[in-house]
Amino acid sequence: MILDKRSVIFILYVIVFTMDSVLNYFFDVPLFVLSLMLYCGLLTIPGFFSIKNYKDFLIVLFCFSISFCFNLIKEGFYKESLSDYLFIISFFGSFYLFSDLKHFKPEKKLISFFLICSLFLFLATFAGFDKNIWGNTIGLKTDDIEFSRSYRQGFFRKSHIASYFFTFILLYFFNRFKVNGAHKFKYAFLAIPLVSIIFLTGSRTSIVVILLGLFMYYFKAKFLKYLIALASFLVFVVVFIDKILVLFSNTVVYQYLTIIKTISSNFGRLSRVIIWSSWWQEVRTFGLFDFIFGRGFNSSIEANWKNVSYSIWFHNDFLSISYSYGILPLILYVVLFVNIFKKHKEVIRNNIFIFLAFSSLWLSAFFNGFYYYFTILLLYLFYAMIYEKNEVGDIRY
Repeated sequence: MILDKRSVIFILYVIVFTMDSVLNYFFDVPLFVLSLMLYCGLLTIPGFFSIKNYKDFLIVLFCFSISFCFNLIKEGFYKESLSDYLFIISFFGSFYLFSDLKHFKPEKKLISFFLICSLFLFLATFAGFDKNIWGNTIGLKTDDIEFSRSYRQGFFRKSHIASYFFTFILLYFFNRFKVNGAHKFKYAFLAIPLVSIIFLTGSRTSIVVILLGLFMYYFKAKFLKYLIALASFLVFVVVFIDKILVLFSNTVVYQYLTIIKTISSNFGRLSRVIIWSSWWQEVRTFGLFDFIFGRGFNSSIEANWKNVSYSIWFHNDFLSISYSYGILPLILYVVLFVNIFKKHKEVIRNNIFIFLAFSSLWLSAFFNGFYYYFTILLLYLFYAMIYEKNEVGDIRY
């Protein structure tokens, strides 16, 4: 098995991520973040990319580095700010590295190995390894239905990470089945366990973005009759949501339905509304230099502690980047998604699984976050999907 440097990086980071996840269950050692220092350093070596990609990456690196250094001097050093900077630089770097389809030849065996490692990390929850700070609050007596949640993560640092991983793995294998014309039984054989795991993680983001992605993909005249039926079903669910919640009480499905009740009757209780309101409250106090350079990642955590009593970030990449790094890095981040679509728009538009993977990138970035969720691994899956589709269709973009 001959691997190109992209596949070598992928397999190394599968191993590093697995080691980091298991190690951090017992000890607080940021192995993955430390490895990103080496990775981001390698990306700056001339010749690592094509010339055009290298120039673009240097522009990104310069803009984020200027903001990072400015806020380092102004706000002081925080390890959270450094890790955030490394994650976002690795996101851009991975895009420039994997998007060169002329030289990118993904290895299917490596992706199967990634699936096995992910299963090992998650299934550890059933062996008693699950250091989850949220735990299980379903069944507790409370008037706040948004508080009733159940999370599982196993050795994963967060349940959200597990949810992202298995969502992209599922889309990758579905795309492989579609490209190879696999029997429908294979879809069900893979979907049942992986969809079950995605639900068991307890993270709603993946479910929400997939549903929104499906809605956007099928928002076409020829599918209008199905959308009307779907809208009618949603109206039915909203009308009878109280009875439906009783039916699914004390189950993991409950927390996926409470969002419907909250949106329809108590919109301001949604965690994203609360956190994003905190962002708006802070941005209203911005001066010129704040708009240009931002206030640093750690300042966002301090702002939310002050405004909502939780030491968390804004759970929205676009808000977080504008707050932490300023206007130009925000523009670069938006342009990245635009460029991904422009470069691969035909295959994205005409393949439902690649479309869902792409829409999941920016929808996840909007509703929770994307660049902070180990995108070295997720972008490899995304571009493997595009490569395999193009290889079969003999198309190169």
